[in-house]
Amino acid sequence: MKVEGMHIAGTGAYLPPSMPAERAVELGLYDREAWQASGWTGAAVAGDVPAPEMAVLAARRALACSGHRTDEIDALFHAYGFHQGAVIWPPQHYVQRKTIGGEAPAFAVYQACNGMLGALELAVGYLRGEGRTAALITGADNFGVPTIDRWSYASGPFRTNRGTILGDGGAALVLSRRPGVAELLALNSASLPDLEEMYRGDLPLFPPEASLGRQIQVGARIAEYAAREPQKLTEAKNRLAKTRTVLGERTLADAGVEPGQITRVTHVFSGGPEYVRSVLGPLGIDPDKGMLELGRGLGHLGTADHVLSLDHLLRTGQVRPGDHVLMASNGASFVTCALFRISGVLGEHDTPEGK
Repeated sequence: MKVEGMHIAGTGAYLPPSMPAERAVELGLYDREAWQASGWTGAAVAGDVPAPEMAVLAARRALACSGHRTDEIDALFHAYGFHQGAVIWPPQHYVQRKTIGGEAPAFAVYQACNGMLGALELAVGYLRGEGRTAALITGADNFGVPTIDRWSYASGPFRTNRGTILGDGGAALVLSRRPGVAELLALNSASLPDLEEMYRGDLPLFPPEASLGRQIQVGARIAEYAAREPQKLTEAKNRLAKTRTVLGERTLADAGVEPGQITRVTHVFSGGPEYVRSVLGPLGIDPDKGMLELGRGLGHLGTADHVLSLDHLLRTGQVRPGDHVLMASNGASFVTCALFRISGVLGEHDTPEGK
């Protein structure tokens, strides 16, 4: 859909130090052959910094350069792809209490790797209500727990073009009805519910896996599904790729922007160029415009890849006013594409006063 009157007023990120992949191999944490085949050079490791706290740190930075007072934030959306802390506990309210306070509605959004872009679409709809000004969108994940191995959680006897490892980090943006550093031109999303079986494998729905304290192996689930339904696996992967391309083409058309006008593209972080080509190539965009080099040194950051990438591009001056940035995302069975025109430079606003 074409979007009018929606802008990013500020972005922020929290990124912990990265452990070199070669060091992880030396320590026996990362399989040497997998490392050599994948292209990953490191993974951001947050230690015991909780995911919601990383979201808070990113949000404070986004608010500080947004030009908005905290009492101008009409809603908060917190996205995540992994456990956030206590069970039966609202992490979005922790983020709210530590950032904007007040009584604005706060929502938790789970769309796996697509979460922050799913939250973006929800925020656009919310801000169309009368008298609303801005929304804070946050996302963070910390995968450093015994039940998941960041270096091998996705491994298995099936072909992928990413060989994913996991990194920790948080990101945030302030979406506003006022002009800011980037204007949202178009946004489209879709769900592929048939793919849920691929990510579930043969696991029972009860008791919940998280309650069992056992190792989480997404790769093993997909491998089981591949052995049981090989044709369906191929069809599912093809359908996901096709949907992402169709949404990308629709988003470009809705914005009135040609592929050659795209300056950079954010995507799910990958260690190798094949995945980036698979995302950008069908859209007619040079794969060199992707975020391969940034992502391969951090690992896949769960829900934060896209907004952290945009924050990085803005803060390093790699995009300037007039440039276009396309976000082409997929997470589990969710797909979103968003297109922005850069319209300002971060840091032009004063730090807002807190409540």
